[in-house]
Amino acid sequence: GPTKDFYEGAAETFDGGETFQDKFQQDRYAKQRETNLHYPFASSGEWELAAFLNGSGLSLAKTEQFLKLPLVGRMNLSFKTAKELRSRIESLPKGPLWKSTTWKTPYPTKKPLTLYYRDPIECLQSLMSNPLLKGSIDFTPFKLWKTAERVVRVYNEWLSGDAAWKIQDQLPEGATVLGAVVSSDKTQLSTMTGNRQAHPLLITSANIRMNCRMKASFHAFLLLALVPIPKFIERDVEIRGVLESRTFHAVLDFVLGPLKKVAEIGLMMSDPLGWRRFCFTPLVAYILDTPESAMVAGVAGKTSSVTTASYKNFGDAYRHPPRTRDYTVQQLHQLERHTDPW
Repeated sequence: GPTKDFYEGAAETFDGGETFQDKFQQDRYAKQRETNLHYPFASSGEWELAAFLNGSGLSLAKTEQFLKLPLVGRMNLSFKTAKELRSRIESLPKGPLWKSTTWKTPYPTKKPLTLYYRDPIECLQSLMSNPLLKGSIDFTPFKLWKTAERVVRVYNEWLSGDAAWKIQDQLPEGATVLGAVVSSDKTQLSTMTGNRQAHPLLITSANIRMNCRMKASFHAFLLLALVPIPKFIERDVEIRGVLESRTFHAVLDFVLGPLKKVAEIGLMMSDPLGWRRFCFTPLVAYILDTPESAMVAGVAGKTSSVTTASYKNFGDAYRHPPRTRDYTVQQLHQLERHTDPW
């Protein structure tokens, strides 16, 4: 049958970590939950109603209107207004906190930009300690073989690939590689009513098994940031596009800063069982569509973002060289010889 060869000396565990339940018990209302598990709500039914209203998308005004219905009034709920309901929901134990900052650009925009974001390390720690992922997250690179003869290699998870093995080679003995995966997709929210757009940036871990990571019920993808969408005061369409792309790159560099730092020096983090691990967080994958991949790679729209092929080469019978970090840096250096791109 299938045989696994694990990387020896990787993913060592240490005492002193915290599980999700440990953090839950440190909440200021933990004492009240000893007698009422659903506190700050009176019962499981009231908890379910509050959860439904919170996820329904109703505005505060509509929620208030619902709570004022005579039928609802006869239910004797412990909260009477939408504001009180919101206050109770916000008193529950929180996940990674949201932050905001005014984003300044070197060129004027029609409206001020605000970046809403969370710490990527806090998001990964939240995923690591999620009890739903217990038994569905791995920490040691492995090679999976179809049979004990080790002739046919099987690739089914990121940790089963050569990349995870090579990264582990560069880490201290006993360290844990916690691969980060980000995803972004610029989305049109409305066209006829204000031309509203959103640019969400999501994060997950490559260590989570694929069959669980892609299930919505596991909430394995966390919203990391809402990338601001600038409207520059510039008539030239091409220059405006370059400015928008540079803003996107600058925001990514800022938001993913903690991730890059921990990928360099490591950090003690807790797993779902409460063990501490010395984790390194390299960015191992970026999920995005073709236009956005071109923007991230810094290439024109008709050029491959993963190889050096242009649209004229797309029908070639051979694979073109990969577009690596070193290749991109070399192209930038060549550009600097003729003009100042900065």
